[in-house]
Amino acid sequence: MIFHPAGAFFALAAVMAAVLPWLWLFPLNDPRLAHVRLGLFGFGGIAICGYIMTAQLAWTGRPISAPVLPVAVLALGGRLACLVFSEDLWPFYLSSLPVGFVVLWPVLRARRWDKVPLAMVPLTLVVAETMLFARSDLAGVFPLAIAALVFLVGGRLVRAFAAEARRRRGLGAQPRPPLWVGTVLLGVGLLHEGEMGAFALFAAIFWVAVSCLDGLRLGQANRMLCLGYAGLVPGLLATLAARSGLVSQMVQVHVLTMATMGPMILAIVARVTMRRSTGAELVPRRRHWCALALVFCAAVARGLAIWPGPATIWLSVAGLGWSTAWILVFSVHMNALLKPAPFPLLSAERAQRTKHPHTPQEFS
Repeated sequence: MIFHPAGAFFALAAVMAAVLPWLWLFPLNDPRLAHVRLGLFGFGGIAICGYIMTAQLAWTGRPISAPVLPVAVLALGGRLACLVFSEDLWPFYLSSLPVGFVVLWPVLRARRWDKVPLAMVPLTLVVAETMLFARSDLAGVFPLAIAALVFLVGGRLVRAFAAEARRRRGLGAQPRPPLWVGTVLLGVGLLHEGEMGAFALFAAIFWVAVSCLDGLRLGQANRMLCLGYAGLVPGLLATLAARSGLVSQMVQVHVLTMATMGPMILAIVARVTMRRSTGAELVPRRRHWCALALVFCAAVARGLAIWPGPATIWLSVAGLGWSTAWILVFSVHMNALLKPAPFPLLSAERAQRTKHPHTPQEFS
């Protein structure tokens, strides 16, 4: 599986996540900037690249257009460049731009125009990271953009997997609020900071909660995915609290990354290495559940660090919890890297709907 994007890219994302809390210990020129670049654009960006490249097989009907390992090495090179050459952009461009084009080109070639916006996310992240150099104050805005991406992509995944689980069980379709309704509510809530924005964010939080309820009862893998998606709730609540002056923007940023982005990525990555059998449900391993719990606990500990008292202790607890979680994920992933990639990658095999043994249908 090391030659598949879900193997190489998800493994890199787990390693970067585990290292992330300890960047402050390295002699870096600007540890805060490095933290943002390795976190949002490194951990988040590489996980997104792995997901999109994995989904391309179903979108285009063609295998990956470039060897996975060299592309993964380029992606890793971009992250190392942002640490070693923190004041220069050209080493970062030399590695990150080719990766972005590798992700986008197969979708353009297949003329899947409906998938182009998602396939352009890696290149969009390159532009956003460039903007960060010109305006460092944007560091607080990017987590909101990532939360919006989690809302859209996660919302589609939760609905698709829940619908498939209901079909597998012979259950009827469950009425759900349309995704566009939640998207409009989230957009209004993020763009308006007054009473209308607060009302819209509360409505978006309610939309997320309602969207997750059905999936919680449809198998362990879907339960984990819904719990990961529910990480939007504390993230959006932290946004409201920051606007009201109850918490600092730094706390808001950490909640959005640790409690929103982290659990959702973990829930997707874990599906690749869950236990599976033909026609059966995916079953998370014990290390997957421990990792998810540790990520949420780390987010809580990071939030407790704002209160008077031993803040350093809480920060250390948060860092240890977060790193341990991703080390657990990586340990499961390592066992699978040298094995063939199990198709479909993110769901158990659908015996009555399988079109091709190497075509995952969960992305269609």
